[in-house]
Amino acid sequence: GTALLLNIVIGAGLLTLPGLAVKQLGDLAFASWVVCALSALPLLVVFIVLGRRYPDAGGITAYAFRAFGEYGRNAATALFLGAVSLGLPAIALTGGHYIAASVGGNAHLYGVGLIICAVGLHFLPGEGAAKAMAWIASAIIGSVVIFLIIGALGLSGLATFRPIAIPPIDRVLSFGSSFMMLFFAFTGWEVGAGIGEEFHEPKFQFPAAMLISFGLATALYLSSAFIAQNVVLSGFYEAPFVAMTRPVLGAHAADIVAIVASLIIFANLAGAVWGVSRLVFSLARDGIAPVLFAVTLRGKPVPAVAATSTVLIIILALDASGFLGLEKMLAVAGQNFLIIYGIAAAALTALAKRAWERGLGLAVIAFTAFLIIQNGETLKYPLTLVACAAALTLAHRLWFAADQVESGVSG
Repeated sequence: GTALLLNIVIGAGLLTLPGLAVKQLGDLAFASWVVCALSALPLLVVFIVLGRRYPDAGGITAYAFRAFGEYGRNAATALFLGAVSLGLPAIALTGGHYIAASVGGNAHLYGVGLIICAVGLHFLPGEGAAKAMAWIASAIIGSVVIFLIIGALGLSGLATFRPIAIPPIDRVLSFGSSFMMLFFAFTGWEVGAGIGEEFHEPKFQFPAAMLISFGLATALYLSSAFIAQNVVLSGFYEAPFVAMTRPVLGAHAADIVAIVASLIIFANLAGAVWGVSRLVFSLARDGIAPVLFAVTLRGKPVPAVAATSTVLIIILALDASGFLGLEKMLAVAGQNFLIIYGIAAAALTALAKRAWERGLGLAVIAFTAFLIIQNGETLKYPLTLVACAAALTLAHRLWFAADQVESGVSG
């Protein structure tokens, strides 16, 4: 369970955000990672409480449905799809930057190539896709640890390290979009909440897997942030591991890092496209999304996979045209995930069986609202998604009511 959660969480956030944080925050970069980790911990506890009590493959959408009915489920679904629609192209673009740093060329085209390859993995016969992803997943964490060891060896030759700046409280409260960008690295556990029912004893094993994976991921993030803050990143802010390993690996650093980074991004995209396309398929099967997406070919939801990958490629094209930007995509996706955490806390408050659970839920609601007000991007995007979800829910209910009336008249 811990390995599976790490495979979901570790990806573009680790590969690119240590460099982008230094670019935006300078000496405050490491402190911002610490603040983000501390902020994410109580949010994680919310999912632990809900996941051990309601082990359901639907994860956050299932919790929202239990607490708030159809409106809650559809709002959480819209926010989740809105987040991955920006977050996954950002992940693909991160892989593209690493490949471009090695062989040159267009990072966006490489990103499109990674998406296409990830989609192709889904159509391996039999259990080929699952076996391939298992082999890839087993190599990812080991590769990251090796890179960090190499980066630490490179730092061993430095006479002094850059001081870890402790920001004054007013700077902590105004990290702005940089905080939302870094928060993207602490997302993924809300996706992993859906694996609760896979454990034999979810009440004990699920919390252990969540906490251990959070601790390991945080250790990797802080290690990479410290190394990134003490090397020269100029020209490699989007691909910091190249600069981090260059003192030891020399001219071969870009090539070696690009290979492993591409593998990590490929695994992330393959797993994410798999999960998102199945959600689209499920929505279509329940009559929420167009019925076309509920069609399968040899047991695989081909239209849903095609729709998912098409949206990701369109977003990459918009970014290549200058409409978005990697930092912007990560920040907006991070904010959407933070709102989803708030919805989970609201669900916990509504479903609480003990006073401390209700207190935790209310505290996290207040905390997420504070973070969004202080550091958030514009709320137009998530509010538009929620409004569309509400309109869709209302239209679905009216159609169902009219259908019932017509059936009664016919009878």
